[in-house]
Amino acid sequence: MTSPTQARVPAVTTAALHQEVTRLLERYREHPERVLLLRAHASEGALGQHTLAGQPVHLAEIVSALHAVDHVTAQLTEGWDGVLVLLTTASENELGDGLLSRAAGHRIHPVEPWRLIRESFGVHRVDPRLTALGWVADALLDAMPPEGWPRQSGPILSRDAALRALATRRLGLAKLHISARDLDASSLLRWSLDHELVHGFTSLSTSERAGLEEWLGEVAGPVAIVLSALLDSGGAVDTVALGVLCASLWSMQEPGAERAQGAVLHHISPESARRERLTDTCMREFAQAAEQLVRTMLASTNDDEARRARQLLDRAEQLAGHFGAQPAARSSALLRSGLDARIQELGTALDTAVDDPTDCARLTAAVDALRSHAHITTQPELLRRAEMAQRLVQWLAVDTDPTSQVRGVGSGIASHIAYWGWVDRAVEAIWAGEERLPELQQPYQRLYEQVRTRRRAVDAAFAQQLGAAGTGSDELLTVENVLPRIVAPAVTGHPQRSRNVLVILVDGMSAAVAAALGEEVRQDGWEEFDPCAGTAAGESPRRRAVAAALPTITRVSRTSLFAAQLTSGTQSTEATAFAQHGFWKSKKAALFHKNAVVGRPGQALGADLEETLRSETPVVGVVLNTVDDSLDKGRATTPWRVDDVAQLRQLLNYARSQERAVILTSDHGHIPEHGGQLYRVDGAEGARYRTASSPPGEGEVELAGSRVVHEDGRVVALWDPDLRYTAAKAGYHGGAALAEVAVPLLALVPFGVDAPAGWRALDDQSPSWWSLQARRSARPTPQPEPKPRRLYRSEPHPQQAALELDELSSPKPPASLAEQLLDTDLFAERLRGTPRRVSVDKVRAAVTALVDAGGVLSLPRLAEHVGDRQVRAAGFAALLAQVLNVDNYPVLEVIDGGRNVRLDVELLRTQFGLKG
Repeated sequence: MTSPTQARVPAVTTAALHQEVTRLLERYREHPERVLLLRAHASEGALGQHTLAGQPVHLAEIVSALHAVDHVTAQLTEGWDGVLVLLTTASENELGDGLLSRAAGHRIHPVEPWRLIRESFGVHRVDPRLTALGWVADALLDAMPPEGWPRQSGPILSRDAALRALATRRLGLAKLHISARDLDASSLLRWSLDHELVHGFTSLSTSERAGLEEWLGEVAGPVAIVLSALLDSGGAVDTVALGVLCASLWSMQEPGAERAQGAVLHHISPESARRERLTDTCMREFAQAAEQLVRTMLASTNDDEARRARQLLDRAEQLAGHFGAQPAARSSALLRSGLDARIQELGTALDTAVDDPTDCARLTAAVDALRSHAHITTQPELLRRAEMAQRLVQWLAVDTDPTSQVRGVGSGIASHIAYWGWVDRAVEAIWAGEERLPELQQPYQRLYEQVRTRRRAVDAAFAQQLGAAGTGSDELLTVENVLPRIVAPAVTGHPQRSRNVLVILVDGMSAAVAAALGEEVRQDGWEEFDPCAGTAAGESPRRRAVAAALPTITRVSRTSLFAAQLTSGTQSTEATAFAQHGFWKSKKAALFHKNAVVGRPGQALGADLEETLRSETPVVGVVLNTVDDSLDKGRATTPWRVDDVAQLRQLLNYARSQERAVILTSDHGHIPEHGGQLYRVDGAEGARYRTASSPPGEGEVELAGSRVVHEDGRVVALWDPDLRYTAAKAGYHGGAALAEVAVPLLALVPFGVDAPAGWRALDDQSPSWWSLQARRSARPTPQPEPKPRRLYRSEPHPQQAALELDELSSPKPPASLAEQLLDTDLFAERLRGTPRRVSVDKVRAAVTALVDAGGVLSLPRLAEHVGDRQVRAAGFAALLAQVLNVDNYPVLEVIDGGRNVRLDVELLRTQFGLKG
């Protein structure tokens, strides 16, 4: 039995005991007594010999005076010259005057818990709300770590600081690398995953556990409330998994949800009185925290963390079956059942959209839902195909008669680069299809057939125009005038605005491949430009299209490009001609093919090529054969990325370091193999063209004229993308389809570097229907035919501008918005307050351009509109932000890593009081 006196004696940890003994030794350092009496219980490991305050100390626990005499006698007998510290629960009367007379202070020194606590925390006072908690003093003493409690910066120990430190210790959060400051709902959920830590907490005294759970409810809210109930019912091990299920269960509106919710609540706490705290709001907040934790774990780079998250999700699926909550699981954004349900809905929505492309709201919602599911990160191709399908449906909705845009060879080629090449890029994704998802296979097949039929009609219309063509003209940008019209002016033009150029020819690169590569290089610190300075007045800058030589094969079209004249030849022909062109104006030029491009082991590029790139050689050309070789060897790569094209990234890096402009182009495009048919015919000279020994048949067109490089001056080529003359490969070229004839040309400059004179900055070149957020039902705007120019004998030059789509979005702010801004007193005041003078005309031009562009412009485009050099664009944007960002509200900000400028038009109106 424990006496009333004993019941009031505190249990003291080793750290607390050492702290108290050290204090008393310092106090009695000059006294002769070598015995020290303390009223305290010793924790395990506290007794025995120690060195405290520089003295040897022996700690022992006694229960009576006789027991104490034994210890003192032993000390004298052994001749031990240390201090004997005796812990006791007995009273001074029980120990007697004889022992007290030999003890320091002649009394038993009580251990004062709050004094020990104050000293350990390094404070002078304690929050009264803390001392009012009857259980907390003993708990803080019992849990005191060996190094003591963390020292406080202020003089007062607050209730929150003390309980936060105690909870961190009792929960064992150091094992999880969670500090007291970071203790919150998320860390409490992480803690619940460790069975050993949970068991340790449930072993605490009833009063301490209840007190800590009450305080945790203040800190972690609903998570602590639910977890506390689960600790009592023994279900804490499933806290996180249950929370994931509850996230869907408490958002359901379907019949049966209430029954499943009731089963879950009874599982959390069988006691009806306690369930009153488990309100709908409490359960939703608890579930949200659990979902967020699992999402964080899934995204972790730690494999064990991600694996544990997947195990939790598997357990949540099991709990859904146990509670009859399968419908909730199917609506989850985390559970695999939810992903399966989203895939099924995607298939249904896609089927419906194929029947009526003008109504794709359900499809858009289905793709958005798929994108929001956590598991989609493990299946990126599934999402990419779904997004491409959405884009194709949006294209079908707006371009019901694409053949009307093919009014000539030039308009067809320009439209393909700006428009249909993006269709081909998306088609590649859905053609690949899904291996294990039959619910998507048929919708993808139906969509592919519909898109392919419409694209085939475009190729047929283009072939008719191409077949009617005759003698060429210098008006159209063709492969043979890329060097004199694009490259030479950049190198030899304006003295202060000329720039060394790297010409990278990716053999066989189609418009679809260029669209993907262009998107990636823009994200990688390159700006794209329209290099054609001689554009018509008022014409918007755009990505340029180049017409391949005919037939569209390497030895003709590539040689014609590097020779700058229509011809046929070899690598040697190309290299010799490239170096000797007169339009270089005696400047040095060098062209590298195949073996000269590839370096030795450990070397990214060939030694001569690296040396040339590091030099001041004005014009360097490099041929990369990855795309053409892959198609020829039956290895199709989709989607094409920069790293898929051997040496491309290394070349771009060299160009960036040397501040070279880059022309990324091709000699011809290609047709991918999509289950095409063999066309048996005599006179085949390649996969897609033959001699004109017999008239063209179905899917063929006869080509003649000065741009046909063939001994007969004419050939027959396949325009039908589903036909070929030779054995199957991954893709083909040589024919008359748009994807073969239209050559992409991307003009690039490293971000922050001035472009050559006459080059105009480009914004994003994707067509408007490519956006996954926009909701559009408009049709392409018809483009008026310009003044006729001669391309071939019988054809006027077409309008080459990219097709634009009207968007069903909020109307643009009025054009007078900039003038309204300039008229305000606030603007004048802000302008006067800038450290550097800002031109009012430049502000007017910048705001007008940003408003017209929908709020976002690239820095080079902004510089173009205000008449500044590109290298000054960032500085001007910073000054403009100082003027417009009243009270630091982000009216204007530089985004995307310093690439673009965004104007918040609504915030501009609000801050400056402008009209709508």
